[in-house]
Amino acid sequence: MTGERESVSEDRGWTGTHGREETWYLFWLSGLPGVGLRTLQKLMGHFGSAEAVYRASGRELERAAGVTAACRERILSRDGRHGAQRDWEELEKRKIRYLSFYNEEYPRRLKALCDPPKHLYVRGRLPQGDGHSVGIIGARDCTVYGRDMARLFGYRLAEAGVQVISGMARGIDGWAHQGALESGGSTYAVLGCGVDICYPAVHRRLYDSIRSRGGILSELPAGTGARAGFFPMRNRIISGLSDGVLIVEAKEKSGSLITADAALEQGRDVFVIPGRIGDELSVGCNRLIRQGAVPVLSPSDILEYYGIPQREIAENENFQSWEREILYMLAQQPVHMSELARRTGMCQTDLMRKLAAWKREGVVREVSRGYFVR
Repeated sequence: MTGERESVSEDRGWTGTHGREETWYLFWLSGLPGVGLRTLQKLMGHFGSAEAVYRASGRELERAAGVTAACRERILSRDGRHGAQRDWEELEKRKIRYLSFYNEEYPRRLKALCDPPKHLYVRGRLPQGDGHSVGIIGARDCTVYGRDMARLFGYRLAEAGVQVISGMARGIDGWAHQGALESGGSTYAVLGCGVDICYPAVHRRLYDSIRSRGGILSELPAGTGARAGFFPMRNRIISGLSDGVLIVEAKEKSGSLITADAALEQGRDVFVIPGRIGDELSVGCNRLIRQGAVPVLSPSDILEYYGIPQREIAENENFQSWEREILYMLAQQPVHMSELARRTGMCQTDLMRKLAAWKREGVVREVSRGYFVR
């Protein structure tokens, strides 16, 4: 090693404002070009901590097996250290949290993957590791039916305490997040860009709501714009954070199917809402069912699958017995007004009047024309 490199490694007095914290050293080390997770693991295994790597001399770095000369150059670079400090301060200013693979708070579900992200950037909260999580994904150009199903499943699952994970894309993803937020539950978005970028831009209000009621996550550094190649990487994190993944609508060749494949490789469950034969957005879903995915007809199917208690309709004296009967039917899945009239024997005019009143009071919701759900 040259004398100049040795003098750089001896710059031990400079650590920056947060240089004494191991997380900062991990941020610096993980951010170096060419330092992927495997190299990071080799360095951490050899030196025991990122701080020890930071303080290592050139000769000490040469003894670390599997670390290239180019990587040693980057570790010893003074410019890289000062650049990392500037980036760190910018993260703090923008209230973006950094988590390395080696941080205790790093999600254990991701740590168990064969290709986990080496770090995460977070705005808001992380999903709770001890809670149930379900990813909901599907077509961007979804139908009205797909929109309503994504919103309904997001609502009912989040209402029951399930953490809803998705990618904040247009279509199914966005409506699943929206349903979860409407229930007052938790939802988390994994982005194919930096967490400081709202993509797509039309979801700004949704982005802000998810950030305050759940969290925004990405493995990409802040400021990184969305690119097509980032979304398959993003999809493995959605499935990795989830117990199971629900596909609402998907074409024959769809990014949702990539997520389904990732979920199966990770040992996650794959649920599918069946579609009508011949519909373009049903081909991918029906094919998954043929290959062994679990078909679901209502949110209750997923809740029962995981043994999650469902909120019961309150036996309140304010509801008469016939009203409780209607509410019970609407608790399972959307039901058309004509079907409710047939089952209850009520006049459709009287039934519509009652449903309209309940809709104003927030007791029921009309998910599409004539279809109501609790």
